Amino acid sequence: MADNSSLLRNGNKVLIDNEPYLILENSFVNPGKGQAFTKVRIRNLLNNKMLEKTIKIGETIHEADVINTKMQFLYKENEIYFFMNLTSYEQSEVNESILNNNIKWLVDGDECDVIIFNKSYTRT
Repeated sequence: MADNSSLLRNGNKVLIDNEPYLILENSFVNPGKGQAFTKVRIRNLLNNKMLEKTIKIGETIHEADVINTKMQFLYKENEIYFFMNLTSYEQSEVNESILNNNIKWLVDGDECDVIIFNKSYTRT
């Protein structure tokens, strides 16, 4: 049995069904009869949906490879948006479909919080 209790804390990012989730709340339940479990309230980092899940003790949970970084919006060309990493000064291209409704708020030079999952941009 693997002990994943250290991963099931508020603010940690975990992989559930191969998608990254942010743990918002957790509570450990030890019923009088039966196996103990942890109830977690999580938010999907790809589509922002909220979910409640019960995780049994010994169930394998993996940490999500998620990086939050600040980037500066540079410009738009056709359906591609260009951002610059503020620490390494690397420029990155992000497809319009990833940005969803956030496009209308982007102005040249704006700083954005960008979520990178498995080396690809998921949300700004």
